[in-house]
Amino acid sequence: MKYKNIVWDWNGTLLNDLEVGVTTLNDMLGRRKLPLLTCRQYKDKFGFPVADFYREVGFDLKQESLHDVSVDFVETYNRYAEKLELNEQVYEVLETIQGAKIKQYVLSALREDLLEQMVHDFDIAVRFDRVCGSDNIYAEGKIERGLRMLEKCPVCSAETLMVGDTVHDAEVACALGFDCILFAGGHNSEWRLAEKAPVIHQMKELLEKVIP
Repeated sequence: MKYKNIVWDWNGTLLNDLEVGVTTLNDMLGRRKLPLLTCRQYKDKFGFPVADFYREVGFDLKQESLHDVSVDFVETYNRYAEKLELNEQVYEVLETIQGAKIKQYVLSALREDLLEQMVHDFDIAVRFDRVCGSDNIYAEGKIERGLRMLEKCPVCSAETLMVGDTVHDAEVACALGFDCILFAGGHNSEWRLAEKAPVIHQMKELLEKVIP
């Protein structure tokens, strides 16, 4: 078996929150009288660090701080997040991979205490050896957090696959020495993902890559 470890992204990959993300952003843009984005425009533009994305879509981070915008995002997101679910086939895929004795981890830009709570709430904490999130709400990226994860977790990079939904996930995988597969149902457009790594459209496709 080639892979002994799977490192999962959270938002957009395991968690189906694309619609909530777009709705949250448009709520924030509307209150600032800035142009709204279609889902396609959002997926074409979204990236990390999120501060750069905010500037690209019109936020003036000289007039309001990144902290204030980040707090606004968290509070607005939470208002729309009541009906969040995991992406289709996630429960089955996580169970199957665990059954194949492959270790699973979560690496996310989400604040770690919130990440741990969500993994618990969706009743999938038992599937993971560790969940690793950020220590802030600014969504700056995940490379540094990934490096710290490698210091504490028994993960050999050459035996590890990262599964994400953004160009940044491919960048993280490259920086950490992981292979990478990207899911087209998340926060970036497929054409962007395909330039960086192989793309899947359904989670079950992953099983063909990791289990003989």
